Amino acid sequence: MGTLVLEENGWLPGINQHTYWIMPLHLVAQTAWYKLFGFSLFSLRALSTFWGLVALAAWFVIVRSIWDNRSVALLTITLLAIDYNFVMGASFGRMDLMCAALGFAGLAAYLRLRESHLQTAILVSHSFIAASGLTHFNGIMPFISLIFLTFYFDRTRIKWRHVAIAAIPYLIGATGWGVYILQSPSDFLAQFKGNANDNNRLALLTAPWKAFAREVTGRYLQGYGLGRHSDGVTPLVILKSLVLLAYVVGVIGFICARDIRRHQGWRPVIIVTAIYFVILTILDGQKLTFYLVHIIPFYVAMLAVWIRWCWEKRMMPRWMITLGVVGLVALQLGGVVQRIAMKEYQKGHLPAVKFLQGSSNQQALVFGCADLGFDLGFDGRLIDDRSLGFYTGKRPDFIVVEAAYEDAFNGSIRRTPIYQHITTLMNEQYHQVYDQGSYRIYARNKSIAGPLKGSDR
Repeated sequence: MGTLVLEENGWLPGINQHTYWIMPLHLVAQTAWYKLFGFSLFSLRALSTFWGLVALAAWFVIVRSIWDNRSVALLTITLLAIDYNFVMGASFGRMDLMCAALGFAGLAAYLRLRESHLQTAILVSHSFIAASGLTHFNGIMPFISLIFLTFYFDRTRIKWRHVAIAAIPYLIGATGWGVYILQSPSDFLAQFKGNANDNNRLALLTAPWKAFAREVTGRYLQGYGLGRHSDGVTPLVILKSLVLLAYVVGVIGFICARDIRRHQGWRPVIIVTAIYFVILTILDGQKLTFYLVHIIPFYVAMLAVWIRWCWEKRMMPRWMITLGVVGLVALQLGGVVQRIAMKEYQKGHLPAVKFLQGSSNQQALVFGCADLGFDLGFDGRLIDDRSLGFYTGKRPDFIVVEAAYEDAFNGSIRRTPIYQHITTLMNEQYHQVYDQGSYRIYARNKSIAGPLKGSDR
């Protein structure tokens, strides 16, 4: 299970033979998915969409189990299904939605089955949680949350046999992964440690207050239009930020409403949300907006409960509540529709691929994002190296720069040698030959490279 599109650099030794730097289950799921639906970029993204549907189903069960209110459950999954960041996560070929959905499924299974079949609830829920952890390290969030819910609801019912039953899925998963790790333990340690330390991922463990500030500015403001990509304070940015404001109001309303606090489901929802928030804040120094899919459903559920409470208690005119919900839906759908209308795949990805296919021979080496491999092939011609050969010394014939590479270049500012290398290389050895949509392509100067043969590989 090697990854040919990544370089076997200092922290990825053996990557062409074994993929250890990420958890294995998403890769295994992809193989089965490709067998069923074909190998393509659309197929990969459809896998994320499938897990998005699983997450929606899980949250319907979670809300029904805690609040015993079908209308609140329906409102929750409706608002979640149109949330811009959730939709983006469910259309992007990463493992985040799979990890989150399996975690939510574990919590849902426990809450749904615990009263009538505690033993089954423990086995099924921990099976989902173990699978979540084997998909991404963020599976630790539902794991800790499930342990908390178990002690909160059923601490007097738990016996040692239940602990043994809960351990079964983890032992099975650890055995399967362990067999794979034993094929090359040294590569596993190097890759896993390298990924953990990459781009200061764990740098905020010793600075919780700094981590909190970065969580707000780096993840939430960035995810809702107020980050560094925003072109100033425009009407569009203001509208997008209103979604975040709605969530903040919903969470505050949920916490402050006395009738909601009297419900037995109030406290576990708050505590589990806090578990997710603290872990994301402390453990993710990169503050990736991809991870919002893990915690947004909790905000949406609290907002839905508060809206229902306001409706029933007539805390404000119902026409005003209706107008607010319709406005929120319109904002979310507007963002999704705008993204669809941009046609980034048709206007950005495909033309860039066609340019590369028409401008280079089969030996030309391309540095670019791995998704280009679905069109250019994964046979070694394409390498996803966002340090641009800093570790390997390789010089490609073409460099494809889009959002992912721009983010990587900006992130390299904190690591001065890499940033200086990228800046010098781009300024002195390459010139821009293509600019369309969000894609820019740079070709190596012929006076330096000679014919485009990729001979420096």
